Amino acid sequence: MALIDISIIGYIMVVALLLLVISGVFSFIHRKEKLQLIISTALFTIIAATSISMLLYAQTVLLLNIFVIYPFSMLFVALFSIAFMLINILSYEYSKDYLSFSLLLGFVALGGFAVAMADSFVTILLGIELVSVPTAFMIMINGKQYVEAAVKLFILAAIGVTLIAFATALIFPYDPGLYLVPLLSATGFSGGYLALLALLLFIAGLAFDASLFPFNLWVPDVYAGSPANITALLAGINKKVAFVALFEILFISLSQFIGTFSIVFQILAILTMFFGNIVALVQNNVKRLFAYSAISQAGYIALGFAAGTPYGISASIFQIVAHTFMIIGSFAIILWLESKNIRSIQDYNGLGSRNGFVAFALTIFMLSMIGIPPLIGFVGKFLLFTSVINSGLILLALIAIINSVISVYYYLRIILSMYSKRERSVMLADWTVNTVVAICLIAVIAVGIYPQLLFTLTTIAGSSLSLLHLPVVM
Repeated sequence: MALIDISIIGYIMVVALLLLVISGVFSFIHRKEKLQLIISTALFTIIAATSISMLLYAQTVLLLNIFVIYPFSMLFVALFSIAFMLINILSYEYSKDYLSFSLLLGFVALGGFAVAMADSFVTILLGIELVSVPTAFMIMINGKQYVEAAVKLFILAAIGVTLIAFATALIFPYDPGLYLVPLLSATGFSGGYLALLALLLFIAGLAFDASLFPFNLWVPDVYAGSPANITALLAGINKKVAFVALFEILFISLSQFIGTFSIVFQILAILTMFFGNIVALVQNNVKRLFAYSAISQAGYIALGFAAGTPYGISASIFQIVAHTFMIIGSFAIILWLESKNIRSIQDYNGLGSRNGFVAFALTIFMLSMIGIPPLIGFVGKFLLFTSVINSGLILLALIAIINSVISVYYYLRIILSMYSKRERSVMLADWTVNTVVAICLIAVIAVGIYPQLLFTLTTIAGSSLSLLHLPVVM
């Protein structure tokens, strides 16, 4: 594909993104819920299709001096587009004010795509802010009972952005343009205490959104205290945006410090996995249990950063994709059951006979999170474990395997509860839940059976991080 063709497709994608925000404003003013659902679904589909079409071409194109098109950014734009579309569909029936939700979702999408296609620290900073603040308002518009969770999220986001801004200020003397370039080769940024401080501040600032221990202590409260559709957004997208920013900052600008941040992520991965899995063992509320499960999954994703190799990068990206579908599908089911006042593990008794499809899907999602073959979660964990083993971190791999074994207990509690007894009454889910769950289920099973295509794409995306500082301006 010619370079000019990539540029044109890129502009189509940018226009679709702008139309997404404009349509949200229009529908909000004119109160057109069904029209907004149709338009937003179509636009997310266009963005996903255009980004996938550009993914396989290892060329770097700079658009509007703001956005960079290259395989890494296009993979995550495609992933985020699909995830946003699923959450938007899910929220159509279950959001207290769908039009307000959809309007705010457009800004969250703008922030997420900005981080994925960022060419500078400033774009990342603004993108993270655009993702976090509208999400807090999404929680708040659902009622007074959600204000506490919204305030906690806002405070967490403010602290995280402040740390990122401070770290960016430390970089500024060496890179006045604040572009994402290898600082050692481009600016002579040689390191020292200043570099170490900037590195730690970037990791700490983004760890709040990525749910890495000990920066995640309020995360379970936010997840459990939010409507489940927004919890799906937080765990399925917002967390992944933070990991994307970590990829860009650490493996492009601060790549000369791989040895240092590898040690940091070894510690963070161990603490996060143990914290999430051990605390999940004693949870009775299913949504809160999945909140701690999502924390433990962040620890697994961090293994690729600990490995610090191209293989580790690809493995982490693969697991990010895998967890996105697993967690969104799970929270879609949790959202539907909460609407029926089914919240605790005991409340799930007999779900297998009341709605076989939903019970089967939730079982598959949980087995995939454990790492049971032939599901996508097994492939992701296999790649992550082998990446750290190949880097000589055998003890870290053993600790990760132990944590996977620990997680079996609390997932099996839910599975056994669903199939523990037979109920005569039947529960039917609405079309939004069935649609989202079916798409996620297909992805989890299909990619688990045939993972080669996705792993090839994640390998191309990870390798392309080195291309970012060589843009062709169009």
